[in-house]
Amino acid sequence: MGWSQLGTQFCLQLAFGVLLALAFVPKAPVGRLFYRVMGTSAVVPLAVAAVAPVLWGGVAWSDPATIAAGVATLTYPAVSAPVRGWRWWTALAIGLLATGCAIVFSIVRTADLATPLEVALGSFCAMATGAVAGSVALAMVLGHWYLTIPTLHVDHLRRLNRVTIVSIVVDLLLLATSLTVFADQLQATERPLLGPWGLFYLGTRVTVGLLLPLLFAVMTAGSLEFKNTRSATGILYASTILVLIGTAVSISLQDSYGIPL
Repeated sequence: MGWSQLGTQFCLQLAFGVLLALAFVPKAPVGRLFYRVMGTSAVVPLAVAAVAPVLWGGVAWSDPATIAAGVATLTYPAVSAPVRGWRWWTALAIGLLATGCAIVFSIVRTADLATPLEVALGSFCAMATGAVAGSVALAMVLGHWYLTIPTLHVDHLRRLNRVTIVSIVVDLLLLATSLTVFADQLQATERPLLGPWGLFYLGTRVTVGLLLPLLFAVMTAGSLEFKNTRSATGILYASTILVLIGTAVSISLQDSYGIPL
């Protein structure tokens, strides 16, 4: 069985998004289980990104992306701990930095980018895509906690929803920048991006993965104005599915065109 390097990148993006979103709920009184669940949601794809390329992808243990993913995995005991404090923030920062570095190493290896600026643009685009998926998924899980902790203040979910909106807007801007910077390269292929095949997948990426989740985030904000967390959670559940589809399509586009989109 083989392992795709783009599979590694997909796992790293999801882990990065979850870790980033966790930074916005450090004081939420949701109990130990919440942080265990979300910490595990980050460490599982990190562990896959560290181990699978070595076992099935022909990558050495000394590979920079593998080492960085392994370092991020080691932060799990502190990140998933119920006690907030400088140790938690330090572990989270190390995990985010290591995961971000792993994404950069993965982009260098898998994308068709020539200059450091192009690598930076591609890496930020990949991280923003992960941030959208991670923030929406974590907000959806947090929404379920209101069923068991009715006294939980709605501001925690409202803050995460704002993070989602900002992440989507940033991702849209980076995507538009990439389409402009790499316009010639994206057209000089067997299947030009602006051809029928490319437009179908790009349209799916933008509409399903970004615009609809942005609309859902606005709807979620409206529900939270009335402190209706149940409706907000239902909307976030649908949005989570959409952003995961969008993230997968993003990886597929990168596989076809060599550019993170």
